Amino acid sequence: MDENKGEKLKEIDLSDLEFKANGNDYFVEPQVSAERFAMMQELEIELGFGIRYKTLFDGLGEAYNLLNDGKNADAAVHIHQLREGIAGLENRDYVIMQYCACFINRKGEDRRVWDEKIMSEKIEDWNAEGITYQSFFPLAINMVNGLKENYLKYTQDTLTPKKGE
Repeated sequence: MDENKGEKLKEIDLSDLEFKANGNDYFVEPQVSAERFAMMQELEIELGFGIRYKTLFDGLGEAYNLLNDGKNADAAVHIHQLREGIAGLENRDYVIMQYCACFINRKGEDRRVWDEKIMSEKIEDWNAEGITYQSFFPLAINMVNGLKENYLKYTQDTLTPKKGE
């Protein structure tokens, strides 16, 4: 092995949907419990918009209040800042793994409940195994309604040179 390369990263075989990580057997399941579905909905907002639900809700409330107070310019700046936060994709890698932890399960795991500690342990296993976050992206992007379309639009917008550049 080339000493400059270190350990190789691994990909999940999406045709099999079963894999081993850090000594544990994992499998992808399309069905989730109501409790996990609720967690997925919370994570979808952060995954889709890049910010937590509370931050988005509070930010829109603040913009609303500024508009009601006649501070249109301040409201416009506030909304622009929310849009910038929504557009930023760079911090979503870990959220993708959290989201996937809702439907990628260990053998014998109680799939009826959501457990933050187990989610963290799963992500630790995946990291220890060297599984790339790109392996999780297609699983997550196909589960979140509208994320794929928004991601494609955002990447086209940012990669397309603007007039005069």
